[in-house]
Amino acid sequence: MAQSVDAAVQVLMMPDYRVENPYQALLAEALQQGKVEVHFPFGYRRVFPIFRAIKDCTAPIQVLHLHWISPYVKGTSWLKRYIYSLKFLTDIFITRLAGVKVVWTVHNRLSHEAQFSNLELWTIRQLVKLVDRIIVHHHAALSELADLYQFDRRKATVIPHGHYRTVYGEAIDPATARNILGLPPTGKLYLNLGMLRPYKGIERLLQTWHKKSEVTANHILLIAGKAIEETFGNQLAQQASEIKGAILHQGFVEKHLIPIYFSAADVVVLPFENVLTSGSLILAMSYGKPIIAPRSPGIIETLGSATNLLYDPQDEQGLLLAIQQSAEADLTSLQQQVSQECDRLGWMTIGKKTGQVYRSLL
Repeated sequence: MAQSVDAAVQVLMMPDYRVENPYQALLAEALQQGKVEVHFPFGYRRVFPIFRAIKDCTAPIQVLHLHWISPYVKGTSWLKRYIYSLKFLTDIFITRLAGVKVVWTVHNRLSHEAQFSNLELWTIRQLVKLVDRIIVHHHAALSELADLYQFDRRKATVIPHGHYRTVYGEAIDPATARNILGLPPTGKLYLNLGMLRPYKGIERLLQTWHKKSEVTANHILLIAGKAIEETFGNQLAQQASEIKGAILHQGFVEKHLIPIYFSAADVVVLPFENVLTSGSLILAMSYGKPIIAPRSPGIIETLGSATNLLYDPQDEQGLLLAIQQSAEADLTSLQQQVSQECDRLGWMTIGKKTGQVYRSLL
C-alpha cells in the first residue's frame, strides 16, 4: 500500500482501555503530533469485532494496533475459550486479507490469573505468525518472548512504556498529604498502590513486614487499591489488621487521590511475583519515588541507574533486606536518580518511534 510522505497514517487501536489505563490516550496524543491519526472502536461487535470495527471506521484504516487480547479470547470453559481463540485468529486473518497491517504490543507474558495458560500460549504463537510487527517494552524481554512465543526477534521493535507525569496532578507537601489520608505524621511510609491481585506479592509483603517488627516498628506500610476479588480483599484485610504498622485502604483509588498517596510516601514497594511490564512501577517513577522491587531484567532496564533498592527474588530474605537498606539510604539522592531515569520515558520520543514502525510497514 503506497503512502504519501505528508499523508497522515490512519491507525485503529484496539481494545479501547483508555478509561482503565491512560497509556493508550498518552500514546495516541504523542502519535498525533507526528502525522498519525489514531482512531478507537465504537461499541463491540460479537462476530469478528476487529474486522467490523475497521469497516465501521469513518477513515480508511491502514494499521491495526492491537494491545491486550483478553477481550477477544474469553470463556469460562476450555472449549468456549478455544472457540473464541479461533474466532479471534480468524478476525486477524481477514483483517490482513483486507490489506490492513497489524502491529501488536506485548504488555504481559500471559494474562494475569490465566485459567487456560497452555491454550493462551498456543493462541499467541498463532497470533505472532499473523501480525506484521511486534512491539515489546524492554530489550531484556525480547529474547525471552521470542523463545516463549516462537518468533524471529527481527520481527520485533523495542519501544519503552512512557511515564504518567502529566496524568494525575502534581505532588503536594508530604505532611499535608499524610494529614489528608489520616496517616501518622512520623516514620517512613512504604506504599503499595494499585489493583490488589495475587501476582503482586502483597501477602508476602505483609508477612515480611510482620516477621521483622524490629526493622519495621517505627514505619508505616500502606496498601491502597481495589481487590480483584472480594474474597482476596477480605483475606488481605484480615492479615493487615493483625500487623503493627500495616494499613489497608481497600477500594478504588480516585484519580485526584493518586498524587496525594505518592506525596505521602517515602518509598514504593512492588514485590511482584510475576511481571513483564508494570504500570505501577512507571507511576512510582513519575513521582520520583525510590522503588523496592525484584531485580528482574525488565525492572532493571526501566529503572536504569536507580536500582539501589532492588532485591534478588530467589533470596527469601531479599525483600526484608531491601526494606532494611531503604531505612538507612539517602532517599533524596535516590529520588533524583529516579526522576532522571523517568526523563527517558517521554511520550514524544515513544510516539515518534511507534509512528516509524507504522510507516515502515506501509
